[in-house]
Amino acid sequence: MRIKLGTTRIVLLIGDKAVKIGRLRPLRLLARMLLLPFSWQRRQHFLAKYGPKFAQAMLNDLCAGLYANRNEYAYYKVYRDSRVMPTTEQLCGGWIIIQPRGTPISVNELSEKPSLKQRIGMESCEVDTAAQFCRHPDGRIVLVDYGRRATTEVLFGTLRISV
Repeated sequence: MRIKLGTTRIVLLIGDKAVKIGRLRPLRLLARMLLLPFSWQRRQHFLAKYGPKFAQAMLNDLCAGLYANRNEYAYYKVYRDSRVMPTTEQLCGGWIIIQPRGTPISVNELSEKPSLKQRIGMESCEVDTAAQFCRHPDGRIVLVDYGRRATTEVLFGTLRISV
């Protein structure tokens, strides 16, 4: 078993499965509560990213892992997009999701696939590192980290073009 820590989730790699567990971020929430009142620019960026109302944005930031898990599960359940790693199960109200385990790819492998980057729209959805992709058990390179709403919006927008 391997454990990987992300910004919003913990990923357990167990056998042929990847288990993503949403993280609560209370220290980050506290830091934002202390710093954002003093920086207009940072506050505007925060509200644009997490929600227009301050209280809702704070909750969205605190539970970003939960929302990322739910978003991945819902997107795959509805669209069955072949460009992403399937999300097969959702447990505990979305705090835990399960995907097949892929194998890591290198930066060179990703850069050799410009059509993959263009089809997913990497520049506009913050999908920019090889760690966000992996090789599916069937050999395809797929996006494994697609929990951000901006990412699934780009995926949906380019779905008909790529299928």
